[in-house]
Amino acid sequence: MIKQSCKNNNLGFTLIEVLVAVSVIGFITVASMVIFKQTRMSSRDVTRVSNISTIKHALAMYFNNSQNGYTASAGECLSNGSTVGSALKAANVITNVPVDPMWPATVPTPVENGFATSTASNFCYYYYSDSVNQYKISYYIESNSKFSTAGINTTTQ
Repeated sequence: MIKQSCKNNNLGFTLIEVLVAVSVIGFITVASMVIFKQTRMSSRDVTRVSNISTIKHALAMYFNNSQNGYTASAGECLSNGSTVGSALKAANVITNVPVDPMWPATVPTPVENGFATSTASNFCYYYYSDSVNQYKISYYIESNSKFSTAGINTTTQ
Protein backbone atom coordinates (compact mmCIF):
# COMPACT_ATOMS: atom_id res chain seq x y z
CA MET A 1 0.00 0.00 0.00
CA ILE A 2 1.24 3.44 -0.97
CA LYS A 3 1.19 5.98 1.72
CA GLN A 4 -0.10 9.39 0.63
CA SER A 5 1.58 12.43 2.05
CA CYS A 6 -0.41 15.29 3.39
CA LYS A 7 -0.31 18.22 0.99
CA ASN A 8 -0.51 21.77 2.16
CA ASN A 9 -3.34 23.45 0.34
CA ASN A 10 -1.97 26.97 1.07
CA LEU A 11 -0.86 28.13 -2.35
CA GLY A 12 -0.69 31.90 -1.60
CA PHE A 13 1.00 34.30 0.77
CA THR A 14 -0.38 35.55 4.02
CA LEU A 15 -1.31 39.20 4.44
CA ILE A 16 1.63 39.74 6.82
CA GLU A 17 4.10 38.35 4.29
CA VAL A 18 2.78 40.65 1.56
CA LEU A 19 2.87 43.71 3.84
CA VAL A 20 6.45 42.98 4.91
CA ALA A 21 7.56 42.60 1.28
CA VAL A 22 5.85 45.86 0.26
CA SER A 23 7.36 47.69 3.24
CA VAL A 24 10.87 46.51 2.40
CA ILE A 25 10.49 47.54 -1.24
CA GLY A 26 9.11 50.94 -0.18
CA PHE A 27 11.98 51.56 2.23
CA ILE A 28 14.60 50.67 -0.38
CA THR A 29 12.91 52.97 -2.92
CA VAL A 30 12.77 55.95 -0.57
CA ALA A 31 16.35 55.46 0.60
CA SER A 32 17.66 55.26 -2.96
CA MET A 33 15.74 58.39 -3.99
CA VAL A 34 17.24 60.41 -1.11
CA ILE A 35 20.74 59.23 -1.98
CA PHE A 36 20.15 59.89 -5.69
CA LYS A 37 18.97 63.46 -4.98
CA GLN A 38 22.05 64.20 -2.86
CA THR A 39 24.32 62.73 -5.51
CA ARG A 40 22.75 64.89 -8.23
CA MET A 41 23.19 68.04 -6.11
CA SER A 42 26.83 67.18 -5.43
CA SER A 43 27.42 66.52 -9.11
CA ARG A 44 25.99 69.92 -10.08
CA ASP A 45 28.14 71.60 -7.42
CA VAL A 46 31.30 69.94 -8.72
CA THR A 47 30.36 71.14 -12.20
CA ARG A 48 29.90 74.68 -10.87
CA VAL A 49 33.28 74.74 -9.12
CA SER A 50 34.96 73.38 -12.24
CA ASN A 51 33.18 75.94 -14.45
CA ILE A 52 34.25 78.83 -12.21
CA SER A 53 37.85 77.60 -12.38
CA THR A 54 37.63 77.47 -16.19
CA ILE A 55 36.21 81.00 -16.32
CA LYS A 56 38.92 82.30 -13.97
CA HIS A 57 41.64 80.77 -16.15
CA ALA A 58 40.10 82.31 -19.28
CA LEU A 59 39.87 85.71 -17.56
CA ALA A 60 43.53 85.46 -16.48
CA MET A 61 44.60 84.71 -20.07
CA TYR A 62 42.41 87.54 -21.33
CA PHE A 63 43.97 89.94 -18.81
CA ASN A 64 47.51 88.91 -19.82
CA ASN A 65 46.72 89.49 -23.52
CA SER A 66 44.64 92.64 -23.11
CA GLN A 67 45.89 96.22 -23.13
CA ASN A 68 42.73 97.40 -21.35
CA GLY A 69 42.37 94.88 -18.49
CA TYR A 70 39.16 93.03 -17.65
CA THR A 71 35.95 93.81 -19.48
CA ALA A 72 33.84 96.29 -17.53
CA SER A 73 30.33 95.21 -16.58
CA ALA A 74 27.68 96.61 -14.28
CA GLY A 75 26.62 93.00 -13.69
CA GLU A 76 25.57 90.21 -16.05
CA CYS A 77 25.07 86.47 -16.29
CA LEU A 78 28.03 84.90 -18.05
CA SER A 79 27.17 83.17 -21.30
CA ASN A 80 28.39 82.97 -24.89
CA GLY A 81 26.27 86.01 -25.79
CA SER A 82 27.11 88.19 -22.78
CA THR A 83 29.52 91.11 -23.10
CA VAL A 84 32.24 89.33 -21.15
CA GLY A 85 31.59 85.98 -22.83
CA SER A 86 31.80 87.56 -26.27
CA ALA A 87 35.06 89.29 -25.33
CA LEU A 88 36.59 86.04 -24.06
CA LYS A 89 35.56 84.18 -27.20
CA ALA A 90 36.81 86.98 -29.49
CA ALA A 91 40.18 86.87 -27.72
CA ASN A 92 40.33 83.08 -28.31
CA VAL A 93 40.91 82.30 -24.64
CA ILE A 94 37.78 80.13 -24.40
CA THR A 95 35.67 78.36 -27.00
CA ASN A 96 32.47 78.05 -24.97
CA VAL A 97 31.55 80.02 -21.85
CA PRO A 98 30.20 77.58 -19.24
CA VAL A 99 26.84 78.36 -17.63
CA ASP A 100 25.20 77.17 -14.43
CA PRO A 101 23.59 73.73 -14.94
CA MET A 102 20.28 74.74 -13.33
CA TRP A 103 19.97 78.52 -13.61
CA PRO A 104 21.90 79.69 -16.69
CA ALA A 105 20.18 83.08 -16.99
CA THR A 106 18.61 83.87 -13.59
CA VAL A 107 20.03 87.16 -12.31
CA PRO A 108 20.56 87.32 -8.52
CA THR A 109 18.62 89.86 -6.48
CA PRO A 110 19.61 91.88 -4.60
CA VAL A 111 23.17 92.76 -5.62
CA GLU A 112 25.32 95.17 -3.59
CA ASN A 113 28.65 96.42 -4.95
CA GLY A 114 28.78 93.51 -7.38
CA PHE A 115 28.12 90.86 -4.72
CA ALA A 116 24.92 88.79 -4.69
CA THR A 117 23.55 89.13 -1.16
CA SER A 118 20.32 87.09 -0.97
CA THR A 119 20.95 83.72 0.68
CA ALA A 120 17.77 82.24 -0.78
CA SER A 121 18.68 82.92 -4.44
CA ASN A 122 19.54 80.40 -7.10
CA PHE A 123 21.28 82.18 -9.94
CA CYS A 124 23.72 82.24 -12.86
CA TYR A 125 27.46 82.88 -12.79
CA TYR A 126 27.16 86.60 -12.12
CA TYR A 127 30.07 88.72 -13.35
CA TYR A 128 30.74 92.28 -12.16
CA SER A 129 33.70 94.55 -12.82
CA ASP A 130 34.06 98.28 -12.25
CA SER A 131 37.85 98.27 -12.52
CA VAL A 132 40.29 97.21 -15.22
CA ASN A 133 42.23 94.99 -12.83
CA GLN A 134 39.47 93.47 -10.69
CA TYR A 135 36.32 91.39 -11.15
CA LYS A 136 33.82 89.51 -9.01
CA ILE A 137 31.97 86.33 -9.94
CA SER A 138 29.13 85.22 -7.68
CA TYR A 139 27.65 81.73 -7.98
CA TYR A 140 25.29 79.55 -5.96
CA ILE A 141 26.21 76.16 -4.45
CA GLU A 142 23.42 73.77 -3.38
CA SER A 143 25.22 71.72 -0.71
CA ASN A 144 28.30 71.81 1.49
CA SER A 145 31.40 70.08 0.18
CA LYS A 146 35.14 70.17 0.71
CA PHE A 147 35.37 72.66 -2.17
CA SER A 148 32.80 75.22 -1.02
CA THR A 149 29.93 75.94 1.31
CA ALA A 150 26.24 75.88 0.47
CA GLY A 151 24.80 79.22 -0.56
CA ILE A 152 26.35 82.19 -2.26
CA ASN A 153 30.04 82.04 -3.08
CA THR A 154 32.04 84.84 -4.68
CA THR A 155 35.44 84.70 -6.28
CA THR A 156 37.40 87.88 -6.94
CA GLN A 157 40.53 88.98 -8.71
